[in-house]
Amino acid sequence: MSNISRHTVRRYLVETASSEPTYLRARESASDLDGSPKAVAQYLSQLQDELTIVSLEQWGRSKSTTWRLEVNGS
Repeated sequence: MSNISRHTVRRYLVETASSEPTYLRARESASDLDGSPKAVAQYLSQLQDELTIVSLEQWGRSKSTTWRLEVNGS
């Protein structure tokens, strides 16, 4: 799939999240992680229901999906 792992994407999400919503796209995150946007997008979809520390939801679509990320309990 890519040179990045699911664990790497999960760690990136936890480190990126804050009490204020953060909006991200797979392409931008892939650039930060030195991976492929396709792999990051697949991991984001898979991790959406698994994360407990942070909340991740599909927020909008234009040319690509935007994800809303924030620490749970905010």
